[in-house]
Amino acid sequence: MIEEILYIHPIEDLVFKDMKNCAYFDEEIMHYYKNFDEKLRKPDLLGKTVQVTERQFKEVYHIAQNVAGILKIELPSIYVYEDFYYGIETKGAENPWIEISAKTLADFEEQELLFLISREMCSIRLKHFYYHTLIDESLSALVQHHVLPGSDTLMKTLKVSMYRWSRIANYTEDCFGYVICKNLKPCISAILKLVLNNCYLAENVDIQEYIKQAECINRMDDAVYNFTKMDEKVPYGPFRIKNLISYASSTRGVEALKTT
Repeated sequence: MIEEILYIHPIEDLVFKDMKNCAYFDEEIMHYYKNFDEKLRKPDLLGKTVQVTERQFKEVYHIAQNVAGILKIELPSIYVYEDFYYGIETKGAENPWIEISAKTLADFEEQELLFLISREMCSIRLKHFYYHTLIDESLSALVQHHVLPGSDTLMKTLKVSMYRWSRIANYTEDCFGYVICKNLKPCISAILKLVLNNCYLAENVDIQEYIKQAECINRMDDAVYNFTKMDEKVPYGPFRIKNLISYASSTRGVEALKTT
């Protein structure tokens, strides 16, 4: 198995501790989710999607099976749903499952799917999925109870901390996806397609020019700009690609490839 230190973002542990200090009511939130929201979702999954098996979406099944073997985790259930958008996400609390749109399976190449599925398997291995769910459920609960004294301030504080961790966790997942894929090109292509939701746009991106957009974002530095940047659960596309290229050429990235 690949050593986690070779692909986990260097500050992930630090930002995770900061998030945990803010999310002091996580047990109550997740108890409600497991016993109510998650149970509401399960029948819909089986009734309104197609489950990936050895006989349905065989290529996806075998990709997931191989990556699960590398990570030594149980193969999660995977469900394909219809949508106009590209998307793949791990959901759940104790027993995670993966949801992926049919449009993603139709338009993404095999190596791009390997990258995406590997990211989700990494999320399961490191329990990122649990905290991604916690973020959504916590903020939703605070919105519903915004009339309580101090709830607005609490939500803003919690959101900044949680979203910061989420962005860092996404960098970790990107790096693991690259290590399994062993090729930057399909990883970058998959990120572009997901972010832009359009193959034509993704195919006409000049990577050097696209990364320059990250530099422009960094130069936007005042209270309003920074508020907008901190209000993102997933890093902007140019930042993800810049980070992934840096990782691929780093000592950790090179060493990680040797272990696969």
